[in-house]
Amino acid sequence: MNTSLLIVGIIVVFSLLSMRISKRFEIPLLIMFILVGMLAGSEGIGGIYFDDAKITQDIGTVALIFIIFSGGLETKKADVKSAFFPSSTLATAGVLLTAIFSTAIVYSLTNFTLRESLLFSAMVSSTDAAAVMYILEDTSLIKKVRSVVEIESGSNDPMAYALILFLISFFKSDSFSFFGSIFFLLKQIGFGIICGVFFGKITLPLGNFIKIFKEEFLTIYLSAMAFITFGATSLIDGNGYLAIYIAAILIGNEKFNFKVNNLRNMKLITGLMQISMFVILGLLVFPSQLYGFIFIGSLLSILVIIGVRMLVVFLLLHFFDFTIKEKFFISWAGLKGAVPIIFATMAITEGLPNSQTMFNLIFYMVAFSVTIQGVLLKPLGKYLNLFQDQEEDHSILSMDELEELTIKKITLDKNSEYAFKEIKDLNLPHSTLIISIKRKDTYITPKGDIILLPKDIILFSEKTI
Repeated sequence: MNTSLLIVGIIVVFSLLSMRISKRFEIPLLIMFILVGMLAGSEGIGGIYFDDAKITQDIGTVALIFIIFSGGLETKKADVKSAFFPSSTLATAGVLLTAIFSTAIVYSLTNFTLRESLLFSAMVSSTDAAAVMYILEDTSLIKKVRSVVEIESGSNDPMAYALILFLISFFKSDSFSFFGSIFFLLKQIGFGIICGVFFGKITLPLGNFIKIFKEEFLTIYLSAMAFITFGATSLIDGNGYLAIYIAAILIGNEKFNFKVNNLRNMKLITGLMQISMFVILGLLVFPSQLYGFIFIGSLLSILVIIGVRMLVVFLLLHFFDFTIKEKFFISWAGLKGAVPIIFATMAITEGLPNSQTMFNLIFYMVAFSVTIQGVLLKPLGKYLNLFQDQEEDHSILSMDELEELTIKKITLDKNSEYAFKEIKDLNLPHSTLIISIKRKDTYITPKGDIILLPKDIILFSEKTI
């Protein structure tokens, strides 16, 4: 036990060290974490033998729950509304068309049967939110494009998951029913939406009823509700990933105690989940088995991940107001990540034919995608002039941040939500009081009719309960 804990600690520390290397050389973090796992594996310097696809799948499922839930919590309703139709089109019809078009290519270039080709194509049909967001997090990509890329990558996994579940059941039953397949997909999506809205609406009221007064316990409660949402939805054959994404969006756009800190706590948990998921995927793969897939994997990556993706994006976004440059960037931003590899482990645990070949080939294609597309994504955005000149001013505090600081001081910016307003119109929380206002060298007594101006220095205090 002590040795195991030592090894886990060393792996985590090396994973964190790889983040520094990732930033310095602009290498996507996913690749670095996977490399740590491969180095720790049986063919690396660690010598750890691991080949349990079921454990990998279980860890991946838990990790995806946190990743999708955390992403949903930070998705703004305004962004969803502005990018809903293009992003939802790409997340649904885009996934389906990608799987269909890719099937023909995979079937013609591999020894997979038609059904295996379709299943393989479905596994690589969705994009990866974690990989895309990590690369774009410190950029000023124009909001119109960023919203589509973020929401699509966060919401297309459920569609791919539903398609894969259907295809696996199709493999097992060895029969096909058109109406049965349509009903299955509608049930997955329909129950996913219904459960997502239901749990999204009851989570905060239930938390208030329980009366959770500490932020760490609220984080635990939100995590538990994410598990309940996923589990309950899956039990009635709904799409659990879709449910937790919708529930998280509804929760994240409401005001609640310790909101900012809880979002940070969820990001912390998500970071640990990402390390766990990527490292164990690196442990699961045997590098010596990948050598035989270099040619076919590279060819499929170019044709499927880049070529088919570009065809589908240009086809579907033709009906929306996007320039050629914007469509090209959205196409290139369709990075693959851990999700296709997790999906591939499902084929192994189900004992499907050629499942190990699928896993190795998908693993190589993901590595190819993240390395090539990921490294070139930011330079491409700069070349296409899709990055804004000025970054967002992070010195401007939101109301949620103000609510969670016991004593806080801000200097108003001209773009602040408090500038040019009377104090009585600020709609501050009942627990928040303005202590003083400093304007140049003068201190002003806070009164309801005082108008706040840019460059005012304001000191706030929050009353304790």
